[in-house]
Amino acid sequence: MEKEIFEDDGSLACLHLPADRANKRFVCKEERQENLINKTFWLQDFFPDVQTRFGTRHLYKATYEKDDPDGKAFKVFTGAAACKYVLEKLAEMGKFPRRVTLKKEGKNNYFFE
Repeated sequence: MEKEIFEDDGSLACLHLPADRANKRFVCKEERQENLINKTFWLQDFFPDVQTRFGTRHLYKATYEKDDPDGKAFKVFTGAAACKYVLEKLAEMGKFPRRVTLKKEGKNNYFFE
């Protein structure tokens, strides 16, 4: 059996620690949905029903390139029903990662295309 070899640069990112599923957290920078409108990125993972000061939201992790390391990932909270539906269906189908473009219609109607 061949042992995986990697360069340990001393960072946490190089260890590829899994997301903290018990506490529903991703260790990466937070991005606002408003800043992602009309941008294409890769949905990598998500947590449903995360309690925030704004109510219950879904939290998703994304990257701009499919194979970007966690150090380049960002997380986004969404309460948009259309986005929540897509995240739930992708999880059910086991279809992460998935490339999407975030769109906005009206005042606060966000959706993935």
